[in-house]
Amino acid sequence: MPDNPRWKRRPAGSTWGDWGPDDQLGRLNLLTPDKVLKGVAEVKEGRTFCLSMPLDYPGGTVVNPRRHPPQLTPTERNGMPNMVYPLGRDDPRLVDVICDDQVLLTLQYSTQWDSLAHVGQLFDADGDGAPEIVFYNGYRAGEHIAGPVEYRDGKIIERAGGHLGATALSIDNMAAKGMQGRGVMIDLEAHFGRGEKYVGYDELMRVMEADKVEVEEGDLVCLRTGYDRVILGMNKNPDPRC
Repeated sequence: MPDNPRWKRRPAGSTWGDWGPDDQLGRLNLLTPDKVLKGVAEVKEGRTFCLSMPLDYPGGTVVNPRRHPPQLTPTERNGMPNMVYPLGRDDPRLVDVICDDQVLLTLQYSTQWDSLAHVGQLFDADGDGAPEIVFYNGYRAGEHIAGPVEYRDGKIIERAGGHLGATALSIDNMAAKGMQGRGVMIDLEAHFGRGEKYVGYDELMRVMEADKVEVEEGDLVCLRTGYDRVILGMNKNPDPRC
């Protein structure tokens, strides 16, 4: 295992360092050209479909009070809304009409845009007996992933420079490499319905055996639960009891 400048110890069972000290993809490295070819070999009809929910679903803030629907607003031109804006207002010779808007988007509101910067953990990566906030491959809170404040030693410390975001482990790493491969669906809804149900390992294996589902290393596994149909059926007015 190569030396890593950010950690001396890695969590048990983790893949830290397996793909080099600067890796930001984790097990997405298993999506090799061979896995892409296996995915292509599964194509029978050439139809395409999208697994994402509309950006303005589930609606409201019942599902999560911290996450809000997208806010769509126009940009401004000369202090006026720059949406269906006739340029003839500025120059009578111009006949073009401009539409230019912007979106304030909560990335976890609808289908979630999760990267390896989404969840970290307190872990003693330095091996000095004092845990620190680290993410995959030892990337650090306050250095690589940082908000406007740091939560350190029970204190809240304002960060100079304000909000930083993720300069490592952000989702653009996934977009740059692409996520094509062999997709495998495990249909939990067909076996257990849409009611609340905790599915353990043994039950999962029974479902896969019954449906003759085989999962190989590097496969993209989709668990079908029916939750998307429930959310869409509520028409942006989710029931807090569900």
